[in-house]
Amino acid sequence: MTPLKTTIAAIVALLISAPSLRAQSSKIAVVDFERAVVESTEGKKSSEKFNGALQAKQGDVEKKQKELEDQQKKLQNGARTLSDAVKADLQRDIDRRTTELQRVNEDAQKELQTLRDQLLRPIAERATAILNAMADEQGYTVVIDTSSPDHNVLWFNKKNDVTDELIKRINAATPQEPAKTEAPKQPTTAAPTAPRPTTPAVPRPTPAPTAPKQ
Repeated sequence: MTPLKTTIAAIVALLISAPSLRAQSSKIAVVDFERAVVESTEGKKSSEKFNGALQAKQGDVEKKQKELEDQQKKLQNGARTLSDAVKADLQRDIDRRTTELQRVNEDAQKELQTLRDQLLRPIAERATAILNAMADEQGYTVVIDTSSPDHNVLWFNKKNDVTDELIKRINAATPQEPAKTEAPKQPTTAAPTAPRPTTPAVPRPTPAPTAPKQ
């Protein structure tokens, strides 16, 4: 599942033209617009917020699904021992829970779609403006978005991929949060304590080597 594609694809234009350069030879760029938005600093924060909300919604749906399954098993196991009245009550409860589960699932999908749009739209709009400026600056006649599900691109030269550059420019254009300042602490006199052993820093993973550009 790629929950970010629908919103991003609706915002970004697949082709960006530069009319002033039509008389010159074509200069094509390729961009994975979805990756640029999601892997930007602000995009990563938004993705974390969305995933947190997604997990919470999934937990609610799974809980109601489990309750429904428990009632269904109770009806199946008591098919020969329960009275008709009890079985009828169980069936009505199962029908009610089934309807409620469907409604909860539909509401969760709508809420998540709205949240996704709220989190990603500002980033995608900023990225679109930056990409337009890049196209004008670099003289691109066409920019192709490879993250679109119907891009139909079979191959492209990696040298034409501007995704990493777009990510850098998105991060540079993102307003920085003001640094938090702490009130100065009053000096205190304390008894000397034995020195604590130094804990080594956790090693960071080494990035995987990238294929050389064509």
